[in-house]
Amino acid sequence: MKKLALIDGNNLLFRSYYATASTGNLMQNSSGVYTNAIYGFVMGIQTILKMDFTHILVALDAKGETIRHMEYPEYKGTRKPTPSELVMQFPLLRDYLDAANIKYYETDHYEADDIIGYFAHHAKKDFDQVVIFSNDRDLMQLIDDNVVQLVSKRGFSDAITFDSQQLFETMGITPSQMTDYKGLVGDPSDNIPGVPGIGEKTAQRLLQTYGNLESIYEHVDDLKGKIKENLIAYADQARFSKRLSTIIVDFPNEFKIDELTRQHEDLEKLRAFYEQLEFHSFIRKLNAQKNDGQSSKTIDDYREVHEITEEMLSSPMGVHLELFGTNYHTAKKLGFGLFDGKKRLFVPYEKASGSGLFLDWLKDPEKEKYVFDFKAMKAALLWDDIEIDGLAFDLLLAAYLVNPNLTQADFRAVSAAFGYNDVAYDVEIYGKGAKYTLPDKKLYQLQTVKKAEAIWKLKDVILEKIDEQNQGALLYEVEMPLSEILAEMEHTGIAVDDVKLDEIGENLESRIRSLEKEIRLLADSNDLNINSTRQLGIVLFEKLNLPYYKKTKTGYSTDISVLKQLEGFHPIISLIIEYRTLTKLYNTYYEGLKKALDLKHDGRIHMIYKQAETQTGRLSSIEPNLQNIPIRTEEGRELRKVFVADPGCLLLSSDYSQIELRLLAEMADVKKLKEAFSDNVDVHTHTATLIFKKEQVSLEERRAAKAVNFGIIYGKTAWGLSEDLKISPKRAEAFITSYYENYPEIKGFMEKTIADGKESGYVKTMFNRRRLIPELNSNNFQTREFGKRMAMNAPIQGSAADVLKIAMVKLRQAIESKKANIKMLLQIHDEVVFQVPASEIESAKKLVIETMEKAVETTVPLLVEVAYGEDLFEVNDNA
Repeated sequence: MKKLALIDGNNLLFRSYYATASTGNLMQNSSGVYTNAIYGFVMGIQTILKMDFTHILVALDAKGETIRHMEYPEYKGTRKPTPSELVMQFPLLRDYLDAANIKYYETDHYEADDIIGYFAHHAKKDFDQVVIFSNDRDLMQLIDDNVVQLVSKRGFSDAITFDSQQLFETMGITPSQMTDYKGLVGDPSDNIPGVPGIGEKTAQRLLQTYGNLESIYEHVDDLKGKIKENLIAYADQARFSKRLSTIIVDFPNEFKIDELTRQHEDLEKLRAFYEQLEFHSFIRKLNAQKNDGQSSKTIDDYREVHEITEEMLSSPMGVHLELFGTNYHTAKKLGFGLFDGKKRLFVPYEKASGSGLFLDWLKDPEKEKYVFDFKAMKAALLWDDIEIDGLAFDLLLAAYLVNPNLTQADFRAVSAAFGYNDVAYDVEIYGKGAKYTLPDKKLYQLQTVKKAEAIWKLKDVILEKIDEQNQGALLYEVEMPLSEILAEMEHTGIAVDDVKLDEIGENLESRIRSLEKEIRLLADSNDLNINSTRQLGIVLFEKLNLPYYKKTKTGYSTDISVLKQLEGFHPIISLIIEYRTLTKLYNTYYEGLKKALDLKHDGRIHMIYKQAETQTGRLSSIEPNLQNIPIRTEEGRELRKVFVADPGCLLLSSDYSQIELRLLAEMADVKKLKEAFSDNVDVHTHTATLIFKKEQVSLEERRAAKAVNFGIIYGKTAWGLSEDLKISPKRAEAFITSYYENYPEIKGFMEKTIADGKESGYVKTMFNRRRLIPELNSNNFQTREFGKRMAMNAPIQGSAADVLKIAMVKLRQAIESKKANIKMLLQIHDEVVFQVPASEIESAKKLVIETMEKAVETTVPLLVEVAYGEDLFEVNDNA
């Protein structure tokens, strides 16, 4: 059966772009190239390819004027300019089609619609079925007995097939009447005028009565009122609109039907295309298509070591410890891959861990080792009391510094970003989810040695970029030493009072059950599922008749922003908010902490720090994420009581005071702000006296000044500040203006930062950490403004993160130098938590404060505040 697919390429690319652009989720690869539209385009094409078409064509609009523009210069004149983020993806569309061996046509002065019209009209006799893929209604004039149009909802796998019957049921017209319909109604999207005053219903009624536009005019005297008057007055405009809407099916071209025959994809070109854009899911699908025997040719291209010798460990080495498991604290250690520039070796873990020679080599600081994610390797080995030293290069951390968009990426994703592709994705070796399993040992052994080789071969490539970006100190003096510190912190963990945790869990559960009863009573519904947005929406907005502020495609919105607006309208609202807060605490933190305690059954939590996760350089944590435990609610603060010191010890917390404001004063050289910090005055009161121009200020005025101080750091607009302070945007704008008048250096610094970012594509911290911000050069206003806010914040927040990391490294050095009995346990936001014997708390406080305040040289003094207690709650209570 011969089937022809005619794909409206522009329509598919535009829809793919706007499907995610509206959410602000503009995908980019690590080089900052926007990819959301082309990703959706590829997804759409792959769906179509599964439909067994024998012939495929993608029709594209050519650049420049069309014959419609020549006749009517205002054609499509009301459309907004195409966003630059989308424009840059059009060449990628053509690259993809070339790699996929899919024919595409574009021809001067004609549109994609005309190309589709040509083939739908002339080629339909040669095919059993012709299917048009587009959401453009103009193309529905081409529908006939063997031409249909697929209009997607969420994608072409979920589409409506328009034939003549479906068109009539939907629009009340036939395909041949589509141009007559457009002549009457017009088309605002194309700036086609139609007849004023005639809408869809009137046009349908006229066409169902008279058949077509000319027949309507033949019987125009039978009509009455404004309809008759407008039809007569705008007769020429109606006919002109019909002509503009008519697809041209005959025009000079060199199209050939046999060129549309479906071809095999060029797998190597496709692979290169996917790797360039970092479409890892598509690469995995390509790999799955490979012949099973293809990879077996390289299975023996390494040696499994049965006897460890000094000779094989004599050179600097690419080293990789392969782990099987999603959490490296509990993962099975499979073995080491080694590569010295010549030989690929695999050392089974049992052999390595039982060899004194190998263990001595591992812990020898003079033996250089190049690795990927030293923290994970060290933390995993510590559980077997095995030490590793001699870190000379970490591929994960170096790649993260060179390109911060490569956040905590898969090994293959990192290597591919630098043009190295001779490593499989781990999911190809082990599977995922229910299919995650240990394969034949030759497969994982080869994967392991290939990783070691990749590390070796990429080292010089990436270090060259590190040098170009002046990030050597950041890599060797901060990130790499920190990875060892974090591994030891993870291994040490923090003790948890499981009795207290269970008590909190029981209290939470009891209160949640009580809230459920109260909410159902007020809702007068015993079977109400409070977690169902649909059911809750019906109760709130239909049963209780509360005003609704937001609806989604599936019904009423009951998100927190809506509930906050409804507070005070009905007592059920505050109960729902409390219910959601407590269920999140119970599910995320109580159950999450119980699960984390089961990891090693040692009464301690061993989290994982994500060192290469955030684009600002800040650390984050998972399993569990202690950064997000709420501290503004009583129940959230109560949870901090479960984190306790060991017997005879105390938890000591150190925190930089107003670190971001101090660094802003330093980086922008803000004279008045620097004086305030040097004189140790309350900086928010100081700012308030300047903004409000008086010596004594109220608490409310200080609060406003504080909001402006921190709002400027985060790029807050007048509107955002007005929301925070519950004042008018005009008054908020006046605050910001006064702020910049008193601190003009800040305004100059922010403007220069944005300008430099626009020119270079990135902003940087005091220590040369970069953040890529392509949004600064967007032609979309909202995207550009978002980029400006990021540019204003990233250097300050990133510098604060760098200072804290530097401090942690210097703290470790000071603790070792003084042989102090201090253990670093946690890092949460700008806070570092230590465990100290109670008898040594005063000396520990002194060491911590002195080291952290002198961690970096600044003209603005850094201030460290410390507090201690037997648990984290008591620590914060004493702060």
